[in-house]
Amino acid sequence: MGGHVGIVLWEIPDLIVDQQINREIDSGTGELSICFEGTGNSLGKLPLLYKDDGVSISVANIWLIHLKANLRKKMVNTQAQALLHYFTFLNDTGMAWDTMPAALRKRPTYGFKKHLREAYKNGDIAKSTANSYMGVVIKFYKFYLARNHPFEYPPFKYEIVKVNTSGSHEYMRKTLVHVDTTDLRLKLPNDTSYYGLSRKLLPLNHQEWRVAEKFYKELQTGVSNRGNNTKSVALSQEFKIAIELSRYCGLRRSEIITLPINAIYKPNSEQLRKNYLINADGLTLDPRAGVATKNGTVRIAEIPSELMQRLYHYTNSARYIQRRKLYEESNPEDKYGPPLLLNQLGKPYSPKSIDARWGELRNAIKNELPNFSHKFHNLRSTYAIERLKELLNSGIKEGKALDYLQSVMGHKSRATLLGYLKLSEEVVTANEIHEIATDIILESGEY
Repeated sequence: MGGHVGIVLWEIPDLIVDQQINREIDSGTGELSICFEGTGNSLGKLPLLYKDDGVSISVANIWLIHLKANLRKKMVNTQAQALLHYFTFLNDTGMAWDTMPAALRKRPTYGFKKHLREAYKNGDIAKSTANSYMGVVIKFYKFYLARNHPFEYPPFKYEIVKVNTSGSHEYMRKTLVHVDTTDLRLKLPNDTSYYGLSRKLLPLNHQEWRVAEKFYKELQTGVSNRGNNTKSVALSQEFKIAIELSRYCGLRRSEIITLPINAIYKPNSEQLRKNYLINADGLTLDPRAGVATKNGTVRIAEIPSELMQRLYHYTNSARYIQRRKLYEESNPEDKYGPPLLLNQLGKPYSPKSIDARWGELRNAIKNELPNFSHKFHNLRSTYAIERLKELLNSGIKEGKALDYLQSVMGHKSRATLLGYLKLSEEVVTANEIHEIATDIILESGEY
């Protein structure tokens, strides 16, 4: 949207505290100047939160500095990432961090709890990450509660939970410990995993992708199930683009819907001779250009040269030009430029819209593959494993292939990629992978 201000992390190379403040008044002008003197104490690197217009999120930064300066934490990166996620959520929903209405569901802390549960359910976030983020937000509020910040209603409720500590030693048997906690605990179900991969991250196998391709690319139809009405629906050109950006470039849903048109260009003849456009020729995903990347990081994703050319032709089509005009009329001050994906009203696609269209495509696929239950996010894992196979088959060593894929996909951790590596190294036929996936789904008891 025009004028939308995002939130970013800026890392200060070395924060110095406890220096002496020296104030001087110029006798001629009466102007006050302040400078800091002395060596002070170095806190080292410190990530802080800012709006991308340069305004500090001071309530978050005060706590991060407190952790470093007073509690002597060596690193606060996890806390900073969690607060970035939380304050981005507040920014997107229009909530204020300290506005606590009477209704629990309207308090930002409970809204964030629901947001994390849905993100986990959609496969966008790991269970450990969701729990970590929630825990950080609770500690952040405890800091302000201890300082008597004037909340109208408390950010959460305390509750006591009984924990069974039974163990192999005699003195540990049948022992119950009462633990003080809060009602913001997520209580997420355990992951069902295969080769270290969550079931939610299992890629589409060859048969599943072939059927998906038939419906989205050739027939361009899905199935809508509303109430007792089942009918075929047309899938738009824009949804087709979303699928291909995830399947062939590894983009996350949030990155796809915020990708600006100025990331698209016409490849020259030399670029078209390459299978993939990489490095400076790839897709630049930069929060400063409006792209909603995970954790506010900047990266360059690769893109097939042929797909880049098709996207260039699409951006010059009458269909897109009409949508772009409507967008620019509604957003005259948008500093990022229009997104690549716009609906017929000239509005950016929403995550819910992508999920709704994917649900229609999944319904169509289920007519041929009744056990097909993949979410849109699984296209990203399909890209990861298929691209990893290509890199390994071309003779690139495992370490270099993983380094490259981690870079272009923006994976902070190697754990998921190592799971893909194990899966790709297995000499398993498409049918066997399909059977494995089906077994995992059935064993989970969800279907």
